[in-house]
Amino acid sequence: MDQLPVPSFSFAPSSSLPEQDNGNRREKRSHEKKRRRTPSPLEESSSRRRSRRERSRSPPRSSRKRSRSPHRSSRKSRKRARSPRSDRYRHKSSRQRSRSPEEKEPPPVRGLEKIKGTDITFYVDKRGDRDLGFYGTTHSYSVPSYKYFKRGLVLGLDPPYRLEFSKESNKYYFVKGKGGGSHNDKNLLDKIPSKPVRLRTQIEQADSIATQTDFVELTKPKAVKSEGFISSGVDYRDIEGPAKAEPEEDEEGEDTRDETIEDIIRKRTIEFDRHLREHPEDVEQWLAFISFQDEAAKDLNAGSESKKALRNSLIEVKMSIYEKALEKNPDNEDLILSYLSCGEEFWETLELLRQWDRVLKRRPESIRLWADYINLRQTNFSSFSFTQCAKVFEDCIYTLNKAAIRLQQRRKSEDNSEARENVESVMVYVFLRACLFMKQCGYQERAFGQLQALAEFNLYQPLLFEKSLDVTFEDKLSEFEAYWDSELPRFGEKDAKGWAEYYTTNYDDSALPKHNDEDDADMDSDEEGLGAWIRHEDATDRKHRLPVRLGDIDPDAVDDDPYMVALFDDVKTLLFSVTTYEAKQGLVYSILVFLGLPFTPPGVGTNTHFCIDTFTHNEMALPHFWPRTEERPPLITYIDGVAMAAEHIAKEANPFELPVSYPVGLAELFPSARWFDCFDSARLDNVVDMAFARNALKSLQRLQSDIHLALCHLALEYRLSYESARELAKTLLSEHRTSLTLWNAYAQLEKNAGKFKEARKVYTTALKSYRTFPDADKGFGVPLLYRLFAEMEWEQGRPETALSILASISKDTYESTNKAPGQTEILKAAKFYEQRTAQVSIISALEHEREAALQLIACQALFVYLSRDIDAASQIYERAIVQLEAQHAERGVESEMLWVDYVKLLYNHARTSAHFKPAALRRVLQRALDLFPNNTVFLGLFIWNERRTKIYGRVRDFFTSALDRESTVILWLSVLHEEIHRSNLYDVNRVRSLFESAVESRSARTSIVMWTLYMEHEIRCKEYDRAKNLFYRSVRACPWSKELCMFAIRHLASYFSERELLEIQSVMMEKEIRIRSGPLPIVAQDDLLGYP
Repeated sequence: MDQLPVPSFSFAPSSSLPEQDNGNRREKRSHEKKRRRTPSPLEESSSRRRSRRERSRSPPRSSRKRSRSPHRSSRKSRKRARSPRSDRYRHKSSRQRSRSPEEKEPPPVRGLEKIKGTDITFYVDKRGDRDLGFYGTTHSYSVPSYKYFKRGLVLGLDPPYRLEFSKESNKYYFVKGKGGGSHNDKNLLDKIPSKPVRLRTQIEQADSIATQTDFVELTKPKAVKSEGFISSGVDYRDIEGPAKAEPEEDEEGEDTRDETIEDIIRKRTIEFDRHLREHPEDVEQWLAFISFQDEAAKDLNAGSESKKALRNSLIEVKMSIYEKALEKNPDNEDLILSYLSCGEEFWETLELLRQWDRVLKRRPESIRLWADYINLRQTNFSSFSFTQCAKVFEDCIYTLNKAAIRLQQRRKSEDNSEARENVESVMVYVFLRACLFMKQCGYQERAFGQLQALAEFNLYQPLLFEKSLDVTFEDKLSEFEAYWDSELPRFGEKDAKGWAEYYTTNYDDSALPKHNDEDDADMDSDEEGLGAWIRHEDATDRKHRLPVRLGDIDPDAVDDDPYMVALFDDVKTLLFSVTTYEAKQGLVYSILVFLGLPFTPPGVGTNTHFCIDTFTHNEMALPHFWPRTEERPPLITYIDGVAMAAEHIAKEANPFELPVSYPVGLAELFPSARWFDCFDSARLDNVVDMAFARNALKSLQRLQSDIHLALCHLALEYRLSYESARELAKTLLSEHRTSLTLWNAYAQLEKNAGKFKEARKVYTTALKSYRTFPDADKGFGVPLLYRLFAEMEWEQGRPETALSILASISKDTYESTNKAPGQTEILKAAKFYEQRTAQVSIISALEHEREAALQLIACQALFVYLSRDIDAASQIYERAIVQLEAQHAERGVESEMLWVDYVKLLYNHARTSAHFKPAALRRVLQRALDLFPNNTVFLGLFIWNERRTKIYGRVRDFFTSALDRESTVILWLSVLHEEIHRSNLYDVNRVRSLFESAVESRSARTSIVMWTLYMEHEIRCKEYDRAKNLFYRSVRACPWSKELCMFAIRHLASYFSERELLEIQSVMMEKEIRIRSGPLPIVAQDDLLGYP
């Protein structure tokens, strides 16, 4: 059967063929004659270089095999390869004199004569042999010269035993010296196996860890006779062999322990070949066969200089296998994507783009292919420019929109809501990526304009276009152009009415926006130099976010900077219709992500792409990432005048400083001082962005009655102004009087402001009146109301009041009291909780029932904890977890929220109880992290718990295993934060190593945040040259980022030469990164234009 071509390293070495012996002898004799003349140092150096050049070429396969290390040929041929020595170097012993001419010893190595008469019995070659790394072993013509020492003593045998050579049989024998009488048993040599065997440690317990890691037995061991090996009395090694030195025939499937790694690789290759010839449609096996090439390459010993050559050869082999696989499976996207990903390391940029172009032409509506193609074009430095990359986003939206239009037109005849939702959701994601891309390139006006246009086009469209199925996309686009060109206030702006209102009233002159009289942030005429240029560039970027109306700006200013205006032709290329509720919700929360707000959509967990996507999390604010300056002790302290290194003192961990990555609820929107605050990673410093966000949330509130959006709006308003947030809460309650969630939010707002009396009044009012509300308005709000009220009292040190609140849920009325409930009330409340939790399910198809079940479990657990103990409360959560596992829903968002509530209870108990064991919290956190490794609630509390024990190994072990499984930006930022804040002085080199691993990983390589922090780390360490090199690397990884360029100019300008600064500006212009303030003040405009 023919076999697929496999890499050369996948085959076992072949022994020398008999017909090649004569040629080998002639070649070796010629080589020996050349060595008899001692060359001069210059000649020797020249010949060595020439020899390396010859060996570096690619010889035929057969010559490569013959030129490899001695262990690849028989023992006999190795002895023939030794060079004969002249008589004057021959050893004086009788044994050496008795040797045949063929066994003359080779000349000594250079430098050995100089150490005669000393006790030094070896020669250290400080130069080394680079060919040893290239070929993986010593060259057959360069076997090091040697001579026997101590007359044949054998390591591992007793001193009387030696090796003796016999001229008659041309073999070595064990002999016993004078110390133990004479013994010369030539038959002992027959017991030695003729084949090379692998030595391994003998392990008594077959199921021990060592068995699994040190030796993997692929076949059953065959029986070995006890006298079939030579025992030296050392029981930690066995040399196994056949009882007699008889030749054995190699048979396929024969059980043997002397199977080499090459044999194993060959065997698996044959198995893959056979299976794939019989089942060419098995894509998983094709991919496994390709992955196997990496596994086979690991066993090759390659030096540092040959790694690149080995890597290139490996890629060629994998590409060949990919091509054969695609011949049999041309439409499989897994194969196509893997093939193109491998080609990135093999093809030149132009060829890579041609291959992608061919693939997309064959499958123009493949969502996965478009997503990967966008990633490639945005991150490929050689082919990147703003215009070309923006065109890729437009082409993707245009292609997907054609598919969406076909589905939308068939809504009358078929129910295709799921298919429409998939396509529309992907278009929303691509649109968000496009807006973030424009914003990060410096084109804020166009990014905000695109966002406004799509929001108006889909969320505020006239009812005629929303309800009618006969209106075409082109008709809708034509009508929208009239609204956009009217330049009325748009989405996110003050007094915006929306496209629907414009369509109804058909334009009113009084509604036109007034001219903006705010002064532009022009550069002060008194300021000059690079510092003024940086300040002006930063100020204009912060201020000019929204597109300017043509009627509000001087035409000459438009000519100078045409990107300030967003015309209809600029925004129409990314417009599309959204018809499903889920896609519209995705658009709403994409707007919030674009603005840098930490609000996650309901029902979205941390295992989803929404939370771990690198490109949509490139603008995180991390105010607690670096230790405060006052916390940094001096590097050197003096004790009695003696300089001493500063002591590394462990710090108590603050679990709330990690990046935000968890489901956001009321507890995170309005957190207590001892819980996670979702606004820690939000950027609230830009006045224009925050005004846009407030107007947008207010406009969305009028559009749809979404309580979660109302909570987000109230939380944002509270961070900006307590008074305005209080007014907003009252306004929302007046519109939604029966919403218990809003009552809860109002009370939490008062609590966070430190007004606990007002908070109690709000809770008391809500608990006394909610029974009069319609059943539809109660939902999960009732148990949530009781729970947060009780938690507030518990945190204030009033556990009796908290228990009384939780027990009153079973009563018809609520009475405020500070007394603990009686035993009868506790039993009645316990029975109520058991009945109610049995009636609802966490995995119900109804959303309000799932939420009610979660809150009831949390109330019951807190009630049991306050009335009994933590162990009984833990059992409440454990029963719920078992139910989720039984339904295979343990990785869903409901499960994640349940684990968060479970961990919160244990954390509060550990914080307030003196008898809590850290192991109990650790076990729960480890289980939670196995399911949700990117949840920073679990990560932060796990680090906090381990820091209390002063044992850091578990934290490092977790991050190592988690990053090996799937590395994400959240995990990298978390492990770096832990390493930096572990003690008052962190290990600079370890942090640098972690940063390096992060930016080399596929997940964080395109993270602007990661590169910026890495550069900041080197600047803090005063390693400015390192920081400069990192900047150049970061630009190659993230060529679209203006922030990286501005960071380097802002912090490293004094360490760049004028030419280097000019090169930075030249790269920004080449990649079309927007510069608002003109050229850098270090060079005149004429000089800039003439720079190559």
